[in-house]
Amino acid sequence: MKKIILAALMAFAAHASGSLATEVPEGVVFCHERTVVEFRFDRSNANNDVFLTIDGKTEKFMSAFSWFGSNQVVPAGFKYAILGNDKFDPLLVFESYLVDAKQNKYVKCN
Repeated sequence: MKKIILAALMAFAAHASGSLATEVPEGVVFCHERTVVEFRFDRSNANNDVFLTIDGKTEKFMSAFSWFGSNQVVPAGFKYAILGNDKFDPLLVFESYLVDAKQNKYVKCN
């Protein structure tokens, strides 16, 4: 009887731990303090729109692949900008980090 109860408890524990698994991100994840940012390109069209997820909430934004201002030097490592959210307008994407409009730096955390 003890073996049956132990087996049932182990099966329940295995099932419960599987249901609590975290969701695997689809894109690159960046972190700054308590804010988690993930983005991925919308491949359903040719507009280069981006799905931006901030602390679990996802919205679709435009991206720009050129630097702002024709007389400014493009910063080293700049790839593109994600446009359209108050705190994150623009969200500048570099080779290995992001910078938001308030100059907060987000580093890869996945």
